[in-house]
Amino acid sequence: METETTTVIGPNERGLAAFTHLSGLAGYIIPLGGVVVPIIIMVVKSDSKVISTIAKQAVWLNVAVFLAIALSAILMLTVILIPVVIVFWILLGLAAVALPVIGALKANDGVYYRYPWIGLNL
Repeated sequence: METETTTVIGPNERGLAAFTHLSGLAGYIIPLGGVVVPIIIMVVKSDSKVISTIAKQAVWLNVAVFLAIALSAILMLTVILIPVVIVFWILLGLAAVALPVIGALKANDGVYYRYPWIGLNL
């Protein structure tokens, strides 16, 4: 699946674009920070389509991770699926950290990075 497009991030927006990708990780430090911080960036920088889109991706990634964890927690009620859910949580946690870091590194190079599945239609 293609996650990079030909959209180029201008030199003035690269730092903020990288920070916006990483702002989704704020939830690991501040409760609800992974959703609130990108929304604040989206509102403040609503004039920049690239920054706004990156902020939307950060929000939706955190919402999707939360929903996946909540639904898989229900699956843990069956004893048979506990090992499957544990492996799923590990992979989900790795993806939830790796995708914003990859996005920030790409943004710092001026390349627009779209999260797989999350950033398709934003």
